[in-house]
Amino acid sequence: MNISDLKKRKKELKLTTAELAYLAELPVSTVSKIMTGETRTPSYVTIEKIDKALTKEEMRIRIEAYKKAIEKYLSDHPDEDFDESVFETYYRRINDLTDAPIPYAVKKKATTDNNLRSGSNLALNPSTPLNSEILHDIGEDRSIELLDGHLIINEAPGVRHQLIVQNTGKIIDKYISDHGGKCMVFNVGINVCLGNNNDTVLIPDIAVVCNPDLLDEYGIHGAPDWVIEVVSKSTKHRDYNAKMHKYMSCGVREYWIVDPEKEKVTVYIEGEPMLAYVYGFDDLIPVYIYDSDLKIRPSGTLLGQL
Repeated sequence: MNISDLKKRKKELKLTTAELAYLAELPVSTVSKIMTGETRTPSYVTIEKIDKALTKEEMRIRIEAYKKAIEKYLSDHPDEDFDESVFETYYRRINDLTDAPIPYAVKKKATTDNNLRSGSNLALNPSTPLNSEILHDIGEDRSIELLDGHLIINEAPGVRHQLIVQNTGKIIDKYISDHGGKCMVFNVGINVCLGNNNDTVLIPDIAVVCNPDLLDEYGIHGAPDWVIEVVSKSTKHRDYNAKMHKYMSCGVREYWIVDPEKEKVTVYIEGEPMLAYVYGFDDLIPVYIYDSDLKIRPSGTLLGQL
């Protein structure tokens, strides 16, 4: 890490000195003197702050490029079910990337010109695997999750998706309130940290937590009692497979997969890993964690019928 490298990266990112100073939490005059060469031997701590600020911005731009690529892919393939593994293979091929985890893949034939850190590829070359620190580095973004160290980019939810989430959340919250319950329902997006390796941070559409000890300012640390995911084209394959296995193996007591397109709800219950209960949107679905005392009709959530 040297001043020349920092200046080059600042230029690639098209950051002003004031913008870089803000990101690095340093005085503008300090950054200006370093960039102009007026300060010939800046402290290591100052250089480290600038480097970290540049790295975060590079990561943000890199992930934004990946999100746009997914959006374009979905637009170009409207009749296909989205499979992220298929998309990643496609993305690596058209960008000539290595097999390193997204977003750390690099150009197979890197040169000074085509492997710029802030370019369209996703090069960062870390010495550690992906973990929750990446989410802290890029800032709050509800469309980004981690699953077993694998970066997940979700498309923005549609109107039906949002109606189901909002109104189902209201139904659950009203039930808890009416019965003097201590559980809490989150339906505006909350981090759920699972496992011991800090490599899984999911953001379910709805999470119900009955143990307040699992909560802190960052989110839920451990398995919620009840998780609901409303599938979309880009999340369907993952919600039915990888996420289901992760949630249930980590101790989620009840997991609902709501499919607005097929108007079906698939329910998994703790202790029954091989058994799925499938309901239609007009069915009254019993909630296991409340001993079936609470029942929800999904078609009503679309209409706001509480």
